[in-house]
Amino acid sequence: MAGKRELKESAGVTTPIAPSPLGVNVFTAPGKPMFGERPKPFGEALGFDPITSTLIFGEYDAVLVDAMTTVAEAEALADWVALHNRNLETIYITHAHFDHFYGLSILLDRFPSARAIATPKTLKAMEMSFTAPVERLARRLFPGQLATKFVAPQPYEHETFTLEGQELRIIEQGHTDSADTTSLYVPSIGLVVAGDVVYNQCRMFVGDTTPESRKHWIAALDRLAALNPTMVVAGHKKPGAPDSPSAIQETKRYLQDFDRVKKAATSDQDLFDQMTELYPHWVANQSWLMFGFPQ
Repeated sequence: MAGKRELKESAGVTTPIAPSPLGVNVFTAPGKPMFGERPKPFGEALGFDPITSTLIFGEYDAVLVDAMTTVAEAEALADWVALHNRNLETIYITHAHFDHFYGLSILLDRFPSARAIATPKTLKAMEMSFTAPVERLARRLFPGQLATKFVAPQPYEHETFTLEGQELRIIEQGHTDSADTTSLYVPSIGLVVAGDVVYNQCRMFVGDTTPESRKHWIAALDRLAALNPTMVVAGHKKPGAPDSPSAIQETKRYLQDFDRVKKAATSDQDLFDQMTELYPHWVANQSWLMFGFPQ
């Protein structure tokens, strides 16, 4: 279309058109109940924490980061994306936890020209989520709520891609709350879409971590902080919480507190109660986030 020309002519001289600033909006789905029993007999009734997807958009085109879990969430996300009246070029999946991509087929049905991508390491880590046992578990926890088919993104082997000529940079983060996670950095607007490397006023999934992996997680947070971002979108956040860079340090502090309290706690409940007291206003007070996903 004419509006997408990268050159303009003036007095016989052809000059580049400066790219328009990119915009960003964040979609937050609230927490939702899961069917089943808590893995520990304390904390809130079994449920799932609130989750985000992020739309980065230019004048004509857009990139969506992460694709929700349930059909209802993915359909609401698709409606929200459509309201922006942009061509959805790319759906980028940050990591291999199924809550961030089981809704992908819904998005691709709605936006068939979009490409869905993830890093090869993330795709390898995703393989478990397409096995029969994990699919059965997910459908038991969210009965009647998941897509009839799950689709995987395509492997993307480069470190960057572009949106209207502006760079989006993939940051490989290794093991944070899961294996082979990534974040996305948009230098032109100082944006970090952190995936689950950052949580924002939402209790964190440390149930799949070790003291060593938490050190790696803290190093990943330090890498993000070194970028001096102006906006940081967490993979999970309290609805309405600002997308502030301060979430990086708050996530780091939670991990440090968890390590400290865990060493001295006299029982699982003591550990849970102490962390609850330290973070009374954070949402998703779920015992499985601390002690492992329901089986």
